[in-house]
Amino acid sequence: MKLSSIGWTDYSGEALNFIHGCTPASEGCAHCYARAMYKRFGLDFALTFDADKLARLETLRFPEYSPKRGAPHKPMAFVCDTGDFFHESIPDGNLWDALDVLAARVNVTWQILTKRAVRMKGVVDEWLCRKGLTRLPDHIWLGVTVENQARAYERIPALLATPAAVHFVSIEPCLGPVDLTAIDCDSILAAFSWVSRVDWVIVGGESGPNRRPFDALWALDLYAQCKSAGVPFFYKQSGALRPGQEDELPGIGKVKEWPR
Repeated sequence: MKLSSIGWTDYSGEALNFIHGCTPASEGCAHCYARAMYKRFGLDFALTFDADKLARLETLRFPEYSPKRGAPHKPMAFVCDTGDFFHESIPDGNLWDALDVLAARVNVTWQILTKRAVRMKGVVDEWLCRKGLTRLPDHIWLGVTVENQARAYERIPALLATPAAVHFVSIEPCLGPVDLTAIDCDSILAAFSWVSRVDWVIVGGESGPNRRPFDALWALDLYAQCKSAGVPFFYKQSGALRPGQEDELPGIGKVKEWPR
């Protein structure tokens, strides 16, 4: 294991990808970095669940770890960064097995990010019922990707309805303005402002040679929403050629915050 180049986590990569491969879910998938990477190296991007790799997480070592300023004081590991943990083609039983392994490894903060929020809620609810629990262990964080307002309406209510200690929203690639204070009157969470219940917001423009337009004002507005609500905000990047470049908010500087 090597330290991750993704600024908001400590570890990511092949050893953590017991699920890899995916299919497009929404607009944010158009320039999928994982698919492009696999194609560049001539690798198969077909959806795969690797039970042996999952089992190795039980004893996987995380060397060179040093807590980032303000980050949790144990390693953060982003699992399945080249796939979607809750892809509809992965059987429920495989995902329950994966949650068993992550739950047992309490000395690591596991970060799960998905575009399939409704499936996430169903799988997690059933796993909790089977275990006699009311929410996921504190060291398993759940997040959804939101690239625009439409996906915010679609995914955030399901995220917040899934019992977990930390709910985070990754607005990357940010393809337009997103109002986290909006209330969806048809939602089961209609009585709440979304931003007040989210535990962490990550924002970044699209990277790569074919990146789509990014307006820093979208990020500044999201930062203001989070600051007003007391929600930790992590600005990953603007729309630059390589991930992690241009990581300062205009007029503010670097903002790298983590959930309390």
